[in-house]
Amino acid sequence: MPIQDQLAFALDRNDQEPNRLVAKQIVDAGGTKEVKELISFIKSKPKQRAQSDAILALAYVGEQAPALLSDEASFLISQLNSSVNRVIFGSMIALAHIAHLQREKLFDALPKIIDSMDEGTVVTRDHGYRIMITLYNDRRFQDDMFLLIQEQLMKAPSNQLGQYAERLIEVLNENHLQPLIEILEERRADITNEHHIKRLNKNLKKLYRQL
Repeated sequence: MPIQDQLAFALDRNDQEPNRLVAKQIVDAGGTKEVKELISFIKSKPKQRAQSDAILALAYVGEQAPALLSDEASFLISQLNSSVNRVIFGSMIALAHIAHLQREKLFDALPKIIDSMDEGTVVTRDHGYRIMITLYNDRRFQDDMFLLIQEQLMKAPSNQLGQYAERLIEVLNENHLQPLIEILEERRADITNEHHIKRLNKNLKKLYRQL
């Protein structure tokens, strides 16, 4: 049976379990052939639901076995141009899973990634930010990435700011300690939700201890 005929849309299912099962089947088989079959299927321009199920299956492959998807980074980047939200965020999820294997390619694709983050869903933004943190963790890109991450922190919704700060703190270069404190102190004045303020204060306390 063709791999696409096992996806959720083909089974008239609205849940993700068939797509996860397809991904597990591909991973268990070490299926680069099946990955390419899904990509060829997406390129054939099926209906939107079919495209998104295929992309999400690839994202699940990337979650379990990033190396199987690593060579398809260029294709996944191209899918950020889709007009289908689920294709965009599925592609961003997949890219986040393989970012550590394709740092240079994703660094070059940052303008498109950031555009997609700015225009996309919460899921798209969150996984785009994960890509940025992965690139920041590479010393070749660290200073450039910190400037871009600063921009994301300045415009992040208050309910996302805490988790974004925490992801950066985990890999923070000491050279960026003071600038990060200044950003979070500036943002604190904008936040009114008590839970978000408490989380931000906890992050700032952790940073001040490192000065």
